Amino acid sequence: MTDALLAPAPMETPSGLVAFADETWTADPKELQTYFQAEAVPWTADRTLEQWRRLLACSRLLTARLVPEGGRGGRLVGTTRVWSDHAYEAKLYDVVTASDLHHHGVASALVRWALRHPWVGEVQRFVLETRDAVDLYPRFGFQRAEAMDTIHMRVLVKDLKQKGLR
Repeated sequence: MTDALLAPAPMETPSGLVAFADETWTADPKELQTYFQAEAVPWTADRTLEQWRRLLACSRLLTARLVPEGGRGGRLVGTTRVWSDHAYEAKLYDVVTASDLHHHGVASALVRWALRHPWVGEVQRFVLETRDAVDLYPRFGFQRAEAMDTIHMRVLVKDLKQKGLR
């Protein structure tokens, strides 16, 4: 089954018809940077074009775009990236919907697609982090990590450098 067959069907929204595509290999890093800045996405504020290129090289980018009259390729109105080790764990990143299309099903369609995307492989779990959409993810079965007896930990590279580990 091809990726295109798994993509959500185009959906009507108050802003027009939205179509979905896997743009992993065709995405313009500058367009992504501009979109995330326009949507004031705090965790992407400092991403450079080179970082966008590297992110695209190791994950899949699934998008939603308004369909202009006569075809595909209109304004970017939704994204998610999915990363996978293809055996144990996959992670959702950058689930962002244009502010004028919040609560119209675009993010849900992108998440649903990411969860069944064949590129992910046969993983045992999906993980994600969120700051603002805690009500979106439980409908897909996501739970807070504390409820699953796990501890989420992280370290900043600057702290590793102070310890001489990088």
